[in-house]
Amino acid sequence: MKPIYKIKLYKYLVYILILLSINSCTGRISNHGVLNIDKHIDSIVDDKLEKAEIEALLGPPSTISAFEFNKWYYINNSIKHFAFYKPEIIDHKVYEIIFNSENQAVQINIFNQEDLREISYNTDITDTRGNKRSLLQEIFKGVGNNKLK
Repeated sequence: MKPIYKIKLYKYLVYILILLSINSCTGRISNHGVLNIDKHIDSIVDDKLEKAEIEALLGPPSTISAFEFNKWYYINNSIKHFAFYKPEIIDHKVYEIIFNSENQAVQINIFNQEDLREISYNTDITDTRGNKRSLLQEIFKGVGNNKLK
């Protein structure tokens, strides 16, 4: 009778190990960027909040437009991490807040993952002057660089 108990004990240990290994691979979801922005985004334009009020409500913007200083961008990501696989972006939103000349919020545009795929990037390369050496520079590049010992 003793060997039967040992076999059952090993079965239970194997079952427990399987359950623990499955539980450890459940994954997790991490949020990056501005949290709870969906709750406040509708009231920003309705109340015509100013830049300082928006910054107090949502925090500093993720980025400000380099060409138009009256555009602020808030970025929000949700990323799923699962075991040893590459992290997967579940949700990606960019909130563009446009201000008028009096620094009041006038319009809000929301961009998601599908909108990002529509962006076409310029693949042209611009050569900069000064990086290419002339023929004489190539010939005499070692002259005068030797240090005397």
